[in-house]
Amino acid sequence: MNSIVVEDIQGMRLRQGIHDVELREEIRGLTIGDFVKLTLLSRTGSYPGETLPVRITRIRGSLFCGVLATRPTCRGLSKLRLGSPVRFTTAHIHSVPKRQLKDEQ
Repeated sequence: MNSIVVEDIQGMRLRQGIHDVELREEIRGLTIGDFVKLTLLSRTGSYPGETLPVRITRIRGSLFCGVLATRPTCRGLSKLRLGSPVRFTTAHIHSVPKRQLKDEQ
């Protein structure tokens, strides 16, 4: 996993003057078992990266552990598999997929 980097989405947004208050609220409500989307980058190859769903397995403050919910299609990320572990922070979260209807009730 040494060649994989999780993109700092929050830093990118802030440099563009984007303050996503709704996303911050969604992140504060995350619990174990929820899904987030992260953009994974490869240090090798010319492909910039791929945004993938990750299921959260542990939360410690702003630090998260999770596992890939799908296998990457990007050649530079080909060593990753379904279930590969990923560590990330709130700054890395690209988006929170809309919850299923049953979760909203």
